[in-house]
Amino acid sequence: MAARQKKQVDERVKNLQNKIYKEVYVLIMIVCSLSILIKFFQLGVSLDNVLTEWLIIFVSSAYYYVRTAYLGILTDEIEVHDSNSKVKLSTKNIIYGIVIGLLFAIIFGLNSAFNYADSTQQAIEYFFVVFLVSLMIYVPLFVGVMALTYKAAKKKSDQVVQKNLED
Repeated sequence: MAARQKKQVDERVKNLQNKIYKEVYVLIMIVCSLSILIKFFQLGVSLDNVLTEWLIIFVSSAYYYVRTAYLGILTDEIEVHDSNSKVKLSTKNIIYGIVIGLLFAIIFGLNSAFNYADSTQQAIEYFFVVFLVSLMIYVPLFVGVMALTYKAAKKKSDQVVQKNLED
């Protein structure tokens, strides 16, 4: 029996397709984020009603992160990023965690001020109380999640790269 031959793949076409897929991913993330913001601020919809958008953002991001770690590509991506950027990717992940926690605190503070206060003074008070409590909860939570997932994914990717080098 003749061995099955692999189908020839044009590298240029494959690279262009991958570039398009990356652009589509970014576009989907932007559309979902805008949908959340519009529904939350203009329509007054609670965060529970944008669960689909949250799931799309979270699941696709988590899938990409896990997939690159298990293929060993994440190690290479980190290396390339760190050599081309002034700020290491691990530091950026901590900054992203702080920014996300800060955004959540601001959103929850504004939500409390607009939806539950009866006067301007009470709105200012509600905003700052909810903002500070949310800040204390969400900044450490998101920094921890971002740092731990980065470290775990990098460790797994390093293991896959090491195994591939041994084979």
